[in-house]
Amino acid sequence: MQAEHINAFIEATKETFQSMCGVTFYRNGNIRKVSGEIVDADELMAICGLTGEVKGAVMLSTPLDAGMKLVGAFLMDKLTEINCDLMDGWGEIVNILAGSAAAKIKEYKIDLALPSVLVGRSAKFYAKAGNPFVLVPMKIDNIGTFSLGISMEFPKK
Repeated sequence: MQAEHINAFIEATKETFQSMCGVTFYRNGNIRKVSGEIVDADELMAICGLTGEVKGAVMLSTPLDAGMKLVGAFLMDKLTEINCDLMDGWGEIVNILAGSAAAKIKEYKIDLALPSVLVGRSAKFYAKAGNPFVLVPMKIDNIGTFSLGISMEFPKK
């Protein structure tokens, strides 16, 4: 995975969060590459699979309170509990940004799977060996942190 592919997802996330949630974010630490290990995730996590010529996934992970604020901004409503609106909204946000990023990577046809959304403490995910996840930590002032995770396996040329 090249920097231009990672940047496509970061830019798509920026556009999605600005237009859909009315917020801007900034990097909050170093980008990490994880492979062949189990990684801690935040309480609210959405994963959207990538299919077509590129195989992989896009993940958004955030503490529950930050997720409620972001999805609340997205839905223009205040969320105070874990409910279907929270889960659907977080999944829709990851789906929108994944579609936007896929459109930016013009040299490959990338299709999207339906997103899966998980909520709970002590969540973990497995970044399989040979197909690393790149984790980009972000922060939104007055809301909190989130991580963007990208894993892409390209066809052999």
